Amino acid sequence: MVFGAKIKCDLDEEAIEEIKMNTHFKRHEIIAYRKAFLYHTTRHLPPPETSDSVKDAADGENKEDSTSNDDEKKSESGSTTSNSDDTKEDTYKTSPPSPTKDSEETPSTAPAAAPAKKKSQVVPQAFASTLSFKGPSVPDLASYPMSITRHQFLNIKSVAMNPLKDRIALCFEFEDDLNSTITFEQYMQMAATFNRPGNREQKLKLAFKIQAFTDPKKITKGDLKKYYDLIARNGNIDTNVPKKDRKVVINKIMMECSSDPKRQFLSFEDFQRVIGTTDFDTNLKLELNILGKGK
Repeated sequence: MVFGAKIKCDLDEEAIEEIKMNTHFKRHEIIAYRKAFLYHTTRHLPPPETSDSVKDAADGENKEDSTSNDDEKKSESGSTTSNSDDTKEDTYKTSPPSPTKDSEETPSTAPAAAPAKKKSQVVPQAFASTLSFKGPSVPDLASYPMSITRHQFLNIKSVAMNPLKDRIALCFEFEDDLNSTITFEQYMQMAATFNRPGNREQKLKLAFKIQAFTDPKKITKGDLKKYYDLIARNGNIDTNVPKKDRKVVINKIMMECSSDPKRQFLSFEDFQRVIGTTDFDTNLKLELNILGKGK
């Protein structure tokens, strides 16, 4: 809400009219989407963790645990040797001692290494004074972003809380790279596909795309299992299928709905025949303009 009061919509009337024509959103809806888009693309986010950094951190912890275990084993071995053989004990005592906590704390004449700088998200300079959304200053309209990264998109609250968020990002045409981008125009087109009323045919294609994990032309048994495993995390009783019943449910769906002779997958036509008559479209929505509410 504070953001909406501080940041003005930078779209001129010509741009708004063009978006209206392409999406069939109303003027106030477009303005609300734009303000929310600016919030999502300029707020500070922690840098995305790469698989390499997570792996390095895990390796580091494992190395520390391994070193600790080795030290304990050495200590026990030294003690046993001391009790059993005086000669070996003398030899052991004359060995260079392992570094202790006190020796590690001893000041060194070598220059200390500079602390590693924490990576942060690159934000346009024009927004530097407005990230906290406090104060009277408003950034230059010409500096407003016209694209959004996959990382920013996945951190939108309504997307982040969705167990199918990666599939939704795929529908928005993001690439796998967290730094991949789409334009504001592309973003609005997909927002319209998800949220505009009377859009059943396009929503049906989206629903199929979300569930077709391995092949864009069919939904396999494995795809249905992945789908049920994911949606089970949201705790919705209406959509949750107990784990012990999923295999039975999947086999029943295939037997009753698949046109494949071996009943191994659903084609788009099969899928359309099954859910085309339901109210699935009322549940396939994304709250992307939440900052525009109550304006």
